[in-house]
Amino acid sequence: MEFNADPSLPSSENSAEVAENLWREILGSGADLGKGFLENGGDSFRAVLLSSRLYELTGREVEYLDVLEADGAGAIARLLAADGAGS
Repeated sequence: MEFNADPSLPSSENSAEVAENLWREILGSGADLGKGFLENGGDSFRAVLLSSRLYELTGREVEYLDVLEADGAGAIARLLAADGAGS
């Protein structure tokens, strides 16, 4: 799955779309957006992969430990939006 995210637009809509798409890309199409990363079968390798893909697509850094602790795709979107607001 490939999509373009515009890193110059740190909107919550863009962050949510990126987070949801990558959540499913890394954890599988059946991943529950409202369940935690680990609850969806995520592991440290997938957390690093998700963190790397977030950086590739948005230019924003999200620590892999934050990904591991994420309670859903919305948590990732909030991390992206918070980072974008501080840039």
